[in-house]
Amino acid sequence: MESEAKTSSERTKAFDLSRTISLSDGIFAFALTLLVLSISVPQADQVGSSSELWAALKSREGELMSYLISFAVIGSFWIRHHKFCGTLKAVDGPFLVINLVYLATIAFIPYPTQLLGDFGDATAFAIYAAAISISIVASFVLAEHSARAGLLISEMSAAELKDKRIDGLSGIAGFVVSIPLVLATGDLWLGYLCWIIGPNIHLMLPGGGSGKH
Repeated sequence: MESEAKTSSERTKAFDLSRTISLSDGIFAFALTLLVLSISVPQADQVGSSSELWAALKSREGELMSYLISFAVIGSFWIRHHKFCGTLKAVDGPFLVINLVYLATIAFIPYPTQLLGDFGDATAFAIYAAAISISIVASFVLAEHSARAGLLISEMSAAELKDKRIDGLSGIAGFVVSIPLVLATGDLWLGYLCWIIGPNIHLMLPGGGSGKH
């Protein structure tokens, strides 16, 4: 009886984990698909020649840029989440709640993406960076809970936990720092530079990433 109960419990855990991963993948796919809607199509009655069509498409460079950035960002989130789920042996109630909050932030990304593409100013940039920062925070909290609640297949060493935390915090820092910088200067490219440097700055420091495999 004890063996049957244990087998049943393991099946339930596997089922819960499988459903959680399926929902997560579905939300990521939905968000990635919605991104293309942020690129507007020129109206046929406003374009009378090939040159006018080309000019209309060229005027949408900002929309295309924000689409590519968001596709890369959400794609990066999905890759990390996919790898993370591979380290899980089970999920619990708090994990499900935190994961839903995280997925809500992912599903929201197409909205600030359209704002950034349509307006391309410091305010739109700040809203976008804030949205991504919240997503990274939710992902960080999810990973922390999993480690503390014993949901991982194998327990992480202190060095591995430290590396994971530095990785997460540096990503948050890159997006958070970009907000006041762009609002103060109005230069979006300085903000984009923060997004690139922030998540990788710990790798540039002496001994950075030494605990990673």
